[in-house]
Amino acid sequence: MTRIKFFTLLAALLIAGVATYAQTVDEIIAKNIVAMGGQAKLKEIKSQYIEGNMEVQGMTVPIKRWVKQDEAMRLEFAVQGTDNIQVVTRTGGWSLMPVMMQTTPQDLDPQMQKLLQTQLDVRGELYDYKAKGKKIELLGKEPVDGTTAYKLKVTSAEGLEGTAFLDANTYLLIKTINKVNIQGQDAEITVTMSDYKKTPEGLAYPGTTEQSPGGVKINITKIETNGTVADTLFAKPQ
Repeated sequence: MTRIKFFTLLAALLIAGVATYAQTVDEIIAKNIVAMGGQAKLKEIKSQYIEGNMEVQGMTVPIKRWVKQDEAMRLEFAVQGTDNIQVVTRTGGWSLMPVMMQTTPQDLDPQMQKLLQTQLDVRGELYDYKAKGKKIELLGKEPVDGTTAYKLKVTSAEGLEGTAFLDANTYLLIKTINKVNIQGQDAEITVTMSDYKKTPEGLAYPGTTEQSPGGVKINITKIETNGTVADTLFAKPQ
């Protein structure tokens, strides 16, 4: 075989390999969408309401969260005798945190607002990712807490990079790693998801979510989809 033919064959094999690799990524994500309840059911989600508790620094704190898909989110939690609120929308956000000596509503720090806005999409980070301008690469497999997982590099439309790990057996998301900047400080946030359950509609969700650093653990005790969520929940008090 001549050198030219050899390099031509090598180039063809590499191109074929890239094409197969890209197809594998989409196949894996397609199986994740099925595991989460299916394309049609996820697309139908317009709102979500959650009740549960947050374990942090030796305390168990009750929480409630309302989300209007891709529009707004309100989180309430009661701690040390105070009722606290965080709200974020596509265009802004505010908080009222008596536990932090806030006696009047305050606008969110721009970096905190940007971080919380990722929670406005309750259909999942991987759902319809191309339409969101994201790019995803398969980085192979890696063990996660004794489970073999697909490792995916996720790049947002803004160029932010993160890593997602899907259980190779169930195709459910079990871990994410994201780099964030909070008040000028760079940090790497790791979130693990476990104890998956299903709603009556057949939508899967993690019953337990843990975050580090910070040692925050969230347990979901109730979840409802497509209930009525009033816009007044997100309006900043005057």
